[in-house]
Amino acid sequence: MTQKLLSNPILHTTIAALTAFGVFVCVYPHVIPSFSWVVNYAVQLMLAFLFGGFVFLFFKQPRLTFISFGGCLLLCFYLKFSIKNNSIERWRSSILKRYQPHDNQVRLKVAQFNLTNSSTPEDMVKSLRTSGADILSVHEVTPGWSQWLEDSLSQTYPYHHTMVDLGIFGMAFFSRFPLSSVDTFYYEEIPSLRVCLQKDGMDVCLISVHTEPALNDYSLRRLEGQLEILTTQVGRMDMPLIVMGDFNSVSWSKEIQAFMDSTGLLESRSGFMDRQRSFWDVPVDHIFHSQRIGCGDFVNFSDKAGRHLGIMAAFQINPLANYVKKTAQ
Repeated sequence: MTQKLLSNPILHTTIAALTAFGVFVCVYPHVIPSFSWVVNYAVQLMLAFLFGGFVFLFFKQPRLTFISFGGCLLLCFYLKFSIKNNSIERWRSSILKRYQPHDNQVRLKVAQFNLTNSSTPEDMVKSLRTSGADILSVHEVTPGWSQWLEDSLSQTYPYHHTMVDLGIFGMAFFSRFPLSSVDTFYYEEIPSLRVCLQKDGMDVCLISVHTEPALNDYSLRRLEGQLEILTTQVGRMDMPLIVMGDFNSVSWSKEIQAFMDSTGLLESRSGFMDRQRSFWDVPVDHIFHSQRIGCGDFVNFSDKAGRHLGIMAAFQINPLANYVKKTAQ
């Protein structure tokens, strides 16, 4: 019965059309903006094609096997070549920096959390407290959350700046170290928060960003416009810089790759997916860093129910003299 069903030519045509459509909207998401979100699931789709190919191979369906493995192969090439910015060199560099720290490097841990991801406020506050981060960037801070966070984190993080919002653009920084400066810049009505601080005599700047999901042509243009403003702000910074937040775009998306290429920032995350996340979670939160900073570790946080709460990166910041010497070699 199964063999007969799989031999149906209409089924073959349907599977071929769906496979071609899935690959097309991943590779060219801007052609059909209403399906641009599919690119976020390119890894899952690639693995689904791989699994389907083995299933059709088991049932001795060569045409369907070829179609599924072909879709998997095309997405493999797409993912491999969509990550630009010298990804292999960056990966090798991160490995060297991870296992060869220098005593004169400044170490800093920063974390990015979204409050709406947690099932209960208690779980979120517990994760924030036990994260071990030196600096917390927290998103979707409402007036109610603001007071809760200040009361819960003031002992561990005595320095903070909060910008509340009734929608999704409320954000806050909580720090173990004094904040030397705080300011905000906007794309239309969407804010981004920037703070500077000093750690072990080293000045560091951090920018917290929250973008809208690019679900259609209008929101996609807004995302590109916000990243252009962010690129301009990054270009004005001459100190070690960390940019973090909910970008609502995956690392292999055209928007994120263009942003990284134009700013020279590097991605803290290694690979396409995070090992600690569930299969269906998409890595749309990021921590980028300037080339003077080396990433030594990257961690995901989840609650008891397995919901993704946030990410954390551990950095080593090279003294300026050593950095200039290395780049000149």
